[in-house]
Amino acid sequence: MDREIHNDAAWPFPRYANHIENDITPKDQAIYVPSVSPSHAQMIYDGIINATYWGRALPKGVTAADLNFLDPANKLFRISHVMTSAGQAMKQKKPCIISQRDRENTLVICDSGGYQIASDKFPIEDDSDRKKVLDWIEANADISMTLDVPTGPVVKNPTKYRFKSTDECLSATMEHLRYFHRNRTPGKVRFLNVLQGNTPAEADIWYKTVKQYKFEGWAFAGRLRHNFYELCRRLLIMWHDGELEHTTHIHVLGTNELDTAVLLTALQRTLKKRTGYDIRISYDTSTPWRSLRFNQMMTLPTFEPGRMVMGAVDVPENKQFRDSPLPWPWPSPIGNKMVMGDYCVTGSLTSSLFRDRLSEVLLAHHNLGALCWAIATANRFFDIATINNKFQYGRPEGSAVEVIDEIFKSGQMATLERYKDTTFNRLRHSQDFDDGDSGRYWDELF
Repeated sequence: MDREIHNDAAWPFPRYANHIENDITPKDQAIYVPSVSPSHAQMIYDGIINATYWGRALPKGVTAADLNFLDPANKLFRISHVMTSAGQAMKQKKPCIISQRDRENTLVICDSGGYQIASDKFPIEDDSDRKKVLDWIEANADISMTLDVPTGPVVKNPTKYRFKSTDECLSATMEHLRYFHRNRTPGKVRFLNVLQGNTPAEADIWYKTVKQYKFEGWAFAGRLRHNFYELCRRLLIMWHDGELEHTTHIHVLGTNELDTAVLLTALQRTLKKRTGYDIRISYDTSTPWRSLRFNQMMTLPTFEPGRMVMGAVDVPENKQFRDSPLPWPWPSPIGNKMVMGDYCVTGSLTSSLFRDRLSEVLLAHHNLGALCWAIATANRFFDIATINNKFQYGRPEGSAVEVIDEIFKSGQMATLERYKDTTFNRLRHSQDFDDGDSGRYWDELF
């Protein structure tokens, strides 16, 4: 059996390597990491180096460089963390804003391409294929998922899925783990061991099997990743097993809901307070880009006692808005500078639409900025509420924030069980057993 035992003298990563010094997200908050379309990242870069690339003017007062949200000097809008997928980005040979980023002030989390591999879009036949994935990850990422085979499609698409059971998914994943464990470059990339499973019993077996390979963190995937009871249960088990001792990062795949965001922040703070481990929690989706295929734009968040959600509506798109000076209807860093004529143009992608590739990039930029603002606002509301204990918004989540601390203070599974029905099962996603991982599975948009 391959087994790696860490000790402090040999530990290759600084204890606080999970924080960027000038990170715009407070270091004690869980951080949203957008999963960026590779083609989108390439178009932004091409627009910066080629003054005629877009073929038309950008919104008034906006430069091509302003669209690069990974530039730490960007005064319009910037983020510090971004996700890319090896399963898609490996096919892209041209430079982009991710490959050309400022590596001192940004952090790339890489998905291994598990879904593309499992669906035969990116087949892994032997170690030579695994080597290509590992080499690409180590050349481009700071943090990465290990190579895994998702279990959700076993339930959702059993007739079309190459793997017919969770056992088959686990067996293939173990082959990948063995290769990554033996052949990685120590200290090059922090790897997160991916947890799958369609039921609690399957998730237990998966965890017990993959934990023999010691990496720097964990990624929660599959059908149980939204269930906060299951998330807390797994973390309690990990803590008791000593698996959190050298964990610097935990990632939850395929989520950006406002209620989940505040709960993950509470969980990150509680883990540091009660276990002493400074673990950064992140979560991702490709929502700003996936919304393009439905022509959806982000509006404003709704904060009510029973729910917190981000709104989205159809972009008002037709020929009447071509060259229109009417302002873009919803606020965001780029939206505040746009008019409808910046989006609706004559040179369209198809005969039935009135937008071009710049329109798509502007819409995605708006969606990203609006979503990041909503997540930040939700966290601010909860920061205040946790001080005065008055959760005017998201009361089910407020109750969960309080009991999460109590659970990890006690360190007992019995405390968690006591709140399963009264608190966790009342959360919006507590019974959401979709196969999820939506941030992983989007197709190319262009």
